[in-house]
Amino acid sequence: MATVHPPISEIDPTSAGEQVELDVLAQLAKGLPESYELFHRVDWANAEPHRDSHGELDIVVVNSAGDVAVLEVKAGEIEATGDGLFKQYGAQRKDVGQQAGWQFRSILKRLKSEGLDVRLLHCLVLPHYRVGGEGTIDYPRERIADADDCLDLAGFVQRRLGAGRPDARRERVRAFLLDRVRVQPDVSALAGTLQRRVSEISGGLARWVPRIAVASGVVHVRATAGSGKTQLALTLLRQACVAQKAASYVCFNRPLADQMRTFAPSGVEVSSFHQLCWKTASRPRVEPDFEALATRYLEEQARAAPDLDVLVIDELQDMQAAWVQALISRVREEGRIYLLEDPEQCVYPDRAQIEIGDAVVITARENFRSPRRVAESINLLRLTDEPVAPCAPFAGTQPAFTTYGSASGKRVADATADAVRRCLGSGYALQDIVVLCWRGRAHSELLAQDTLAVWTLRKFTGDYDDLGEPLYTEGDLTIETVRRFKGQSAPAIVLTEVDFDPSDGLWPNLLFVGLTRARLHVEVVIADAAAQALAQRLADA
Repeated sequence: MATVHPPISEIDPTSAGEQVELDVLAQLAKGLPESYELFHRVDWANAEPHRDSHGELDIVVVNSAGDVAVLEVKAGEIEATGDGLFKQYGAQRKDVGQQAGWQFRSILKRLKSEGLDVRLLHCLVLPHYRVGGEGTIDYPRERIADADDCLDLAGFVQRRLGAGRPDARRERVRAFLLDRVRVQPDVSALAGTLQRRVSEISGGLARWVPRIAVASGVVHVRATAGSGKTQLALTLLRQACVAQKAASYVCFNRPLADQMRTFAPSGVEVSSFHQLCWKTASRPRVEPDFEALATRYLEEQARAAPDLDVLVIDELQDMQAAWVQALISRVREEGRIYLLEDPEQCVYPDRAQIEIGDAVVITARENFRSPRRVAESINLLRLTDEPVAPCAPFAGTQPAFTTYGSASGKRVADATADAVRRCLGSGYALQDIVVLCWRGRAHSELLAQDTLAVWTLRKFTGDYDDLGEPLYTEGDLTIETVRRFKGQSAPAIVLTEVDFDPSDGLWPNLLFVGLTRARLHVEVVIADAAAQALAQRLADA
C-alpha cells in the first residue's frame, strides 16, 4: 500500500468533487505498492516578470526514482469536441486540455528552478467519462484515464510512470512536495496517539521566516509555545534537502529529537546536543558521561573544518553558550543559522540568555496549539513576562485543579488516578492521555512505581540500547517528566506532583511548559501549599 500525505483519514471532503478526489486517492493508495508515495493537494507558485502564477495539484505520485506523475481529477460530465475536452464550471466553459498543458509547463519550470531534474508526467483522470480510442488536439490518449481506465487506476499509473530504480533524488522531491502539501503533519503531536493530527498551515513562522534575507546569515526566533517553531525547523530542513545543502538540526531534549527525526528528510542530521556528542565520540557502549562527552566535542570542533550550510538550533534557551558557539563554528561562511527559543520555557537555573551579534531577532506571541481557555489561564496566572495571544481554533475549558496533601486528605497517587478517570469520563482514550510529573525521575513518587491505580505505566527506564536508543517499559498509560516532554503534546495532559517554593523563580516556567503540552484538556494535581501560592498570586494580580 502506498503512503499518503496527509493520511486519508485526516482528509475531510466538503464537496462532491472533493469526494471523488478522495475516492481516487484511496483507490491508488490501496492499489500501488509501498514504493510509491502519494501527495494530495499540493500548492505551487512561479514568480514571473509581469505576474505570479499559482495553483493546486490534485494528486501527485512519486516512484522510487523520484519521477513524478501529476493527476488532474475532473469529476462529472466532460464535453468532447473536435477542438478538445471542455468542462462547464457554472457559467464558465474551460478547455481541460489547455488547462492541463499550462499546468504541466508551470510545474516543470518550478521543478527545474529547484534543480530537480526528474521525469514529469501529467495525466487527466476522468472517472465519469469514456473517451474512446483517440485523444484530443491538446492531450494524447495515453495520458487520459477515463472511466474504463479508472477500474484499474493503479495499473494505469504503474504502466506509465514505472517503479523506478531507487535514487537519492527521490528524497529531494519528497521534501519539495511535503513543504507544499496544504495540510501538514503536526510534529509535536504525540507519536502513537489517535492518528497523526494535522493542522491547516496558511501562514506563520514556517511560511515567512525562510524568506528573510539577512546579511549576517543569523536569524534568531523568540516565540512562545505553540507558535510553530518546530514546524519552521522542519520547513528549513526540507528546503535545505531540496537545495542539496548540508543541514543539521540540534535541540536539547532527546525525545524531541527522536520525534523530529521521523518527519525530517533522511540524510539530514537530527540530534539532541548530547546525542551529537555521543555519536562524534564513536558511540561508546559504556554508560555515557555526557559532561565528558560534551567537553570532548567542544575540543574537537575547535579543530574541525566547517561542514554545514544550514544549522537549526532549537530550544536555545536550554543550551549553554559554549555548546552554541561550537555548533555555529560548523557553518560555512555563506551558511545560514537559525536559532529558535522560548526563554519562558527555560527550566534550568544555570542557563543564561544567549545573544548572537548581528542576528535579526523575530518575536511571536501567538499560541495556535493550546485551547484558548488554557492560554487565558496562563495570562491570568502571569506565567509569562508578556501575555500570550490565544489563537487556537477551539476554546476548550480552563485547567481543572485538584489538590493533594494533608490539608486535602488525598495522596498524590490517588488524586492523579482520579484526574485520569476524569479524562476517560470526558471521552479521551487511555492512549490519548499523558501523565506529566513535575519532579524528575530521581525524586518522583509516581515514576518510581510500575502502576497507577489499575493501569500499568509506560515510562523511560533511564537506560539505552547498544544503538543509543532509549528503553521504555511496557504499559497502558504513558508517564513522563515535564522537562523530557518539552516540544511534544497530547490531547489530554495530567500535570501532577506540582509542588514548588514560591521564591523559586523557575516555577512559572515549569507550569507554563506543563500547561502548554495539552491540545484539548489539562488536569493539574497540585500540592496544598502550592495551590495556596497560586491563589495568592491571583489575588495580587
